Amino acid sequence: MTAELPAPSDLPTLTAFGYGEAQAQALAAARETFPGVLPARVSRVERNGYRLRTEAGEQEAVWPGGRRHKLLDVPVIGDWVGYSVAESPEGAQQALRIEAVLARQNTFIRSVQKGRRTQPQVLAANVDTVFVMTSPEEWDTERLERYVQAVQLSQAQPVILLNKLDLAQGDLLERAQAAGLDAPVLPIAAESGQGLDALRPYLAAGKTVALIGSSGMGKSTLTNRLLGEAAAATGSLSDFSGEGRHTTTWRTLYRLPVSEVSGGALLIDNPGLRDIAVWDEEGAAFWAIEELAAECRFSRCTHGREPGCAVRAAVLRGELDEEMVGAYREAQGDQAGAGNRAERPERPARRGEKRSRRR
Repeated sequence: MTAELPAPSDLPTLTAFGYGEAQAQALAAARETFPGVLPARVSRVERNGYRLRTEAGEQEAVWPGGRRHKLLDVPVIGDWVGYSVAESPEGAQQALRIEAVLARQNTFIRSVQKGRRTQPQVLAANVDTVFVMTSPEEWDTERLERYVQAVQLSQAQPVILLNKLDLAQGDLLERAQAAGLDAPVLPIAAESGQGLDALRPYLAAGKTVALIGSSGMGKSTLTNRLLGEAAAATGSLSDFSGEGRHTTTWRTLYRLPVSEVSGGALLIDNPGLRDIAVWDEEGAAFWAIEELAAECRFSRCTHGREPGCAVRAAVLRGELDEEMVGAYREAQGDQAGAGNRAERPERPARRGEKRSRRR
């Protein structure tokens, strides 16, 4: 017998973590494929598993291995998921099983290089605001512009936190606020709590804020200050390299207590990022083509006239733009000419030209 679909009013714990009508509708849709799944929010992402915030509390969970899925469909911090409960033959409860990732409000994505390929990495999902943390000694306008652009493309609100005010020299604060960045610049001192009142508008109940920036910028210090306890490890810049030591190992979602600064918001603390590459519209389109290309009949399909081409079929269905596919094919041709022939279809040999022998 399928469990009755719970209403948000029946789930006070999850409601405090942002569960509402949109998530209830997404759960109903997931139940068409996975009957009886229950809602939870991903509160921690570890190397070999997850922790979910369920109505009953925080519990360990797994994403089933061997399941065919697209890279962007893998659960990430902040996701709402539908889970099932697996039991051992002895009746002892095992880790929860994540069956489906519910429809996302948005995704905060960066571009990463994997060998010769560029692919997306989802840093967080269902985020309202992203705090980009920096300091006077690390202020870099061009790098911050990339952060702001990446956040805006995710449809979240970027806010720059200029931490460690005691290190500011001269007119840095005035120059930072006049730098032309399309985001507010808020000066704070996480260790002492100075300036944190300015964060109040972004920390309303049920809102989700992601905290990003280089290591050693004070992200964990700010997290602990907002939590009122030492929940996250803290560190500083390395005396040897001047670079931050990684103090946050896993992505973690916390519910902040109600205070003078927070109305009970959700805060995602992320490991340090040295920089960010923007995952733009073209990158997303090219990635969609590459994922479809895995379904083509021929492994070296050029997406031209080959039979069984999944990319051409998507174009005919109106799911892909013809011009974008053309741009993708042109880019692939440029890469092949730059020496990536091993990853691209081999063209027919011209008359009088010997075909290279593959080993």
